[in-house]
Amino acid sequence: MLQCGRMKAIPTKGALMPGTARTQRTPQAGIIRQKRLSDQVADAIKDDILARGLEPGDKLPSERQLCEAYGVSRTVIREAVQALTAKSIVIATPGSGLTVARASIDDVGQMLQMFLRNGPEVPYLQLHEVRATLEVSVAGLAAERIDEVGISALADLCEQLPSFSDDIAAASRNDYDFHRGLAVATGNDFFVTLYDVLGEGLMQTRIATFSFDPRRIEVVARAHAAIVAGLAAHDSDGASSAMVDHLGEVRETWILHQSHPSA
Repeated sequence: MLQCGRMKAIPTKGALMPGTARTQRTPQAGIIRQKRLSDQVADAIKDDILARGLEPGDKLPSERQLCEAYGVSRTVIREAVQALTAKSIVIATPGSGLTVARASIDDVGQMLQMFLRNGPEVPYLQLHEVRATLEVSVAGLAAERIDEVGISALADLCEQLPSFSDDIAAASRNDYDFHRGLAVATGNDFFVTLYDVLGEGLMQTRIATFSFDPRRIEVVARAHAAIVAGLAAHDSDGASSAMVDHLGEVRETWILHQSHPSA
């Protein structure tokens, strides 16, 4: 059985350098005392990866070396590695050890989705601020880059939306698809990933505001049509301005909904 010795204070950056001379180490600055020991070690390993400029595919010290470097038990190291693996920071390969992971756009999106679903509740108006900042820019870029196929697909969604006046869930999905289509039209996968995160997080508010006032389906359809007009003309300023107007109405509707929740 692997023996790691007695626990010591978590070292400062540089613990990922096995074989160096042993020196007196001080506790790592910034460690939050109420964190579990394995979380502290995970943070320290991550900091060391960044400080050393390690790149995807670079090999990390063995489990035994990590035990010795951080002065903790094998169980603590394994828990720390599990946390880092879950965050796609490291890869643990049986027989090969640990390597630095190559994070993808999808990994970033999944982490944000987990935060919105499981983290502290984010007030809607704060989330809306982020959405508005993102989508106004997206509309402008989409107007510059969209092709005829993309314009036709978004125009079709506009025409279909009023037919969902008796199906709030379908209307909400149509709304989501329209805004996601704008992100796709930019040709930038980062916009699509960010919209996927925000769009899913905002789905319940779409349903709530459409239910609050089903007549908004027509209002939103007209707002989307105005955006499409800007896209069809490849008018970046026009499309952005139409998005500003649209999201301003969305914000005001939410505020009204919150002040009359039972209406």
